[in-house]
Amino acid sequence: MRYWGIDFIRCPHCKNFPLKIIPLEVVEEDVDTSGLEFPLCRNYCAYLGKTIKPGEQYPCDKCLRIGIKTGVLYCENCKRWYPIRNGIVYLLKDNKRKEKSDKEFLAKWKDKLPEYIVYEGKPYNLSQEE
Repeated sequence: MRYWGIDFIRCPHCKNFPLKIIPLEVVEEDVDTSGLEFPLCRNYCAYLGKTIKPGEQYPCDKCLRIGIKTGVLYCENCKRWYPIRNGIVYLLKDNKRKEKSDKEFLAKWKDKLPEYIVYEGKPYNLSQEE
Protein backbone atom coordinates (compact mmCIF):
# COMPACT_ATOMS: atom_id res chain seq x y z
CA MET A 1 0.00 0.00 0.00
CA ARG A 2 1.19 3.48 -0.81
CA TYR A 3 -0.12 6.81 0.40
CA TRP A 4 -1.09 7.82 -3.13
CA GLY A 5 -3.57 4.94 -3.27
CA ILE A 6 -5.86 6.82 -0.89
CA ASP A 7 -6.62 9.24 -3.71
CA PHE A 8 -8.55 6.40 -5.43
CA ILE A 9 -10.17 4.59 -2.49
CA ARG A 10 -13.61 5.13 -1.00
CA CYS A 11 -15.17 3.32 1.94
CA PRO A 12 -16.92 0.22 0.55
CA HIS A 13 -19.67 0.58 3.15
CA CYS A 14 -20.68 4.27 2.97
CA LYS A 15 -18.60 5.54 -0.01
CA ASN A 16 -16.92 8.23 2.15
CA PHE A 17 -13.72 9.89 0.88
CA PRO A 18 -10.98 10.23 1.96
CA LEU A 19 -10.18 7.40 4.33
CA LYS A 20 -7.69 8.06 7.10
CA ILE A 21 -4.50 6.04 6.85
CA ILE A 22 -2.72 4.82 9.97
CA PRO A 23 0.66 3.25 9.11
CA LEU A 24 2.03 0.73 11.62
CA GLU A 25 4.98 -0.73 9.69
CA VAL A 26 6.56 1.03 6.73
CA VAL A 27 9.43 0.28 4.39
CA GLU A 28 11.40 2.90 2.52
CA GLU A 29 12.30 1.94 -1.02
CA ASP A 30 14.32 3.49 -3.79
CA VAL A 31 11.83 4.66 -6.42
CA ASP A 32 12.64 6.37 -9.71
CA THR A 33 10.34 9.39 -9.86
CA SER A 34 11.81 10.88 -13.03
CA GLY A 35 9.24 11.58 -15.68
CA LEU A 36 6.32 11.72 -13.24
CA GLU A 37 4.04 14.73 -13.12
CA PHE A 38 3.58 16.14 -9.61
CA PRO A 39 1.49 16.24 -7.64
CA LEU A 40 0.73 12.62 -8.38
CA CYS A 41 -2.48 12.72 -6.34
CA ARG A 42 -5.28 14.79 -7.82
CA ASN A 43 -7.69 15.21 -4.91
CA TYR A 44 -6.11 14.28 -1.57
CA CYS A 45 -2.55 13.96 -0.26
CA ALA A 46 -2.69 11.20 2.37
CA TYR A 47 1.01 11.70 3.15
CA LEU A 48 0.24 15.20 4.43
CA GLY A 49 -3.40 14.52 5.27
CA LYS A 50 -4.80 17.41 3.23
CA THR A 51 -6.72 18.29 0.10
CA ILE A 52 -4.65 19.02 -3.02
CA LYS A 53 -4.63 22.69 -3.98
CA PRO A 54 -3.49 23.84 -7.44
CA GLY A 55 -0.12 25.59 -7.46
CA GLU A 56 1.07 24.15 -4.12
CA GLN A 57 4.18 21.99 -3.85
CA TYR A 58 3.91 18.47 -2.41
CA PRO A 59 6.60 16.04 -1.21
CA CYS A 60 5.71 13.38 -3.79
CA ASP A 61 9.34 12.28 -4.12
CA LYS A 62 9.40 11.39 -0.40
CA CYS A 63 5.89 9.94 -0.33
CA LEU A 64 6.46 7.55 -3.25
CA ARG A 65 9.41 5.96 -1.43
CA ILE A 66 7.26 4.80 1.49
CA GLY A 67 5.50 1.47 1.34
CA ILE A 68 2.99 0.70 4.07
CA LYS A 69 3.49 -2.92 5.04
CA THR A 70 1.03 -2.96 7.94
CA GLY A 71 -1.61 -0.42 8.89
CA VAL A 72 -5.26 0.53 8.89
CA LEU A 73 -7.56 2.56 6.69
CA TYR A 74 -10.29 4.16 8.77
CA CYS A 75 -13.58 5.74 7.70
CA GLU A 76 -14.45 8.62 9.99
CA ASN A 77 -18.01 8.62 8.64
CA CYS A 78 -19.16 5.06 9.41
CA LYS A 79 -16.35 4.13 11.86
CA ARG A 80 -15.25 1.09 9.85
CA TRP A 81 -11.62 0.10 9.68
CA TYR A 82 -9.83 -1.93 7.03
CA PRO A 83 -6.54 -3.73 7.72
CA ILE A 84 -3.40 -3.44 5.63
CA ARG A 85 -1.47 -6.72 5.81
CA ASN A 86 1.74 -7.40 3.89
CA GLY A 87 1.12 -4.23 1.88
CA ILE A 88 -2.38 -5.29 0.80
CA VAL A 89 -5.51 -3.38 1.82
CA TYR A 90 -8.44 -5.62 2.68
CA LEU A 91 -11.41 -3.45 1.66
CA LEU A 92 -14.13 -5.98 2.29
CA LYS A 93 -17.82 -5.57 3.08
CA ASP A 94 -18.79 -6.63 6.61
CA ASN A 95 -20.27 -9.95 5.49
CA LYS A 96 -16.98 -10.93 3.80
CA ARG A 97 -14.76 -10.17 6.80
CA LYS A 98 -13.47 -12.75 9.24
CA GLU A 99 -14.14 -11.78 12.86
CA LYS A 100 -11.37 -13.96 14.31
CA SER A 101 -8.74 -12.62 11.92
CA ASP A 102 -9.80 -8.97 12.44
CA LYS A 103 -9.75 -9.31 16.23
CA GLU A 104 -6.33 -10.98 16.14
CA PHE A 105 -5.06 -8.04 14.08
CA LEU A 106 -6.49 -5.54 16.59
CA ALA A 107 -5.05 -7.45 19.55
CA LYS A 108 -1.59 -7.55 17.97
CA TRP A 109 -1.53 -3.82 17.18
CA LYS A 110 -3.74 -2.37 19.94
CA ASP A 111 -0.84 -0.52 21.56
CA LYS A 112 -0.12 1.36 18.30
CA LEU A 113 -3.69 1.94 17.11
CA PRO A 114 -6.02 4.68 18.34
CA GLU A 115 -8.46 3.48 21.01
CA TYR A 116 -11.43 4.55 18.90
CA ILE A 117 -10.50 1.85 16.38
CA VAL A 118 -9.52 -0.84 18.90
CA TYR A 119 -12.59 -0.45 21.13
CA GLU A 120 -15.23 1.21 18.97
CA GLY A 121 -14.31 0.37 15.36
CA LYS A 122 -16.69 -1.52 13.11
CA PRO A 123 -17.46 -4.19 12.18
CA TYR A 124 -15.29 -5.75 14.93
CA ASN A 125 -13.49 -4.35 17.94
CA LEU A 126 -12.06 -5.51 21.26
CA SER A 127 -14.63 -3.86 23.55
CA GLN A 128 -16.03 -7.25 24.60
CA GLU A 129 -12.63 -8.93 24.91
CA GLU A 130 -11.26 -7.35 28.08
